[in-house]
Amino acid sequence: MADEDVSILSPLSRTSLTVIQGASPKEQILEACRRDNVELFHEVLKDMSGKKSKEEIAEFFNTATDTMGNHLLHVCANYGAYDVMDELLNVEYLECDPLTRRDKETPIHCAVRYANEREVELGEAMAKMLIDAGGDPRVKDGHGRKPAELCTPRTEELRSILIREEYALNEGLKHADMQPEDEDGGAGSASDSE
Repeated sequence: MADEDVSILSPLSRTSLTVIQGASPKEQILEACRRDNVELFHEVLKDMSGKKSKEEIAEFFNTATDTMGNHLLHVCANYGAYDVMDELLNVEYLECDPLTRRDKETPIHCAVRYANEREVELGEAMAKMLIDAGGDPRVKDGHGRKPAELCTPRTEELRSILIREEYALNEGLKHADMQPEDEDGGAGSASDSE
């Protein structure tokens, strides 16, 4: 496209064109996380899939940070990018609890802050998704606070969820809940065959 042709594009189109033409994969994936752009996320992943192993792809996603030291899951949580966060959590070997450079926060901390400051329901949904994917609500930030301790009266329901999850993890209940079903299923089929 000639320079004069670019001038007729809207500012949004020029931004999209710049992202497509010259941005690195890291810049593209950060942009996808900021804007909740699932299509751009898939483009970057597709470009890598044929060239890199699953471990190398995970390494890329685990080490990509913005200029402030926020990992991709932090960026998603800070911007309310639920759909891209969901896609990121599908990447094999993705680290669910990376810490920010500055405050040593997990993505769950960022989701709680999003719920406190912006949309309660979306922040709560992101925190639940992170926990379901293996995020640990017991991890303390650099100031010694767990995510539940960041909740405000506005996010009291989220605090209750986080405390329940902490308790379940401390007591080993999450894994215990899965084992009896497996054991019962195995025992039932053995007795049925006799």
